Amino acid sequence: MPSGIFLIKWDEVLGGTIYMRYPEDLEIPDPVVQQITISHNFTESYIITEEKQWNSVSYYNENKEIIIVLVLRGRYEDGNDYLELLEEFNKELDKDTQEEKLKKRLENMFNLSLDAFRVTDQVITKLSNEVAELKTKEYDWELKFEKVLNSDQLTVKSRILFLLTVNEGLSFNDIKKLTQTSNRWLQSVLETLTKTDMIGYNSTKDLYYLNI
Repeated sequence: MPSGIFLIKWDEVLGGTIYMRYPEDLEIPDPVVQQITISHNFTESYIITEEKQWNSVSYYNENKEIIIVLVLRGRYEDGNDYLELLEEFNKELDKDTQEEKLKKRLENMFNLSLDAFRVTDQVITKLSNEVAELKTKEYDWELKFEKVLNSDQLTVKSRILFLLTVNEGLSFNDIKKLTQTSNRWLQSVLETLTKTDMIGYNSTKDLYYLNI
């Protein structure tokens, strides 16, 4: 998530200088300002700067001779994810040269970007919770099926159907091992289930599967 935005202008004596920043209390080390300025070398380009205590993505606007820098909150955030947002900020530079108007536009866009990222974080959090809940339910069903399968109350036919319900496909030997029945009896049951279209057989993969 962005933590701030600032603009760099070139000064013949001082080198790179901060022209504008938002929020006003955004801390920007001078060595970083100089490093970003030198890296762009007055060439229209995107640059990602990652230091121990710094992470940013910047763009040099050749028309205005200004570098726009988006500061990222997390050290491990990928600057490439913010290039589109930086481009939107860059467009604002070309619209108006009046300082107050430009500052207000950057402030408004920055706050809108924060709202967008907050919404994205909320959506991701919600999806993560839903996935975790589904995994829990899946695990619960596996335990329930396992309990039923391990009981001695099922016929071979029912046991096979349960096994094919919780597995994508099983070979004859797999089913035999899990049902602990003879080849002849198992073959007979499988043929009956196949004829009634309860299960199918993939000859290429040599697997039985549940018809759905």
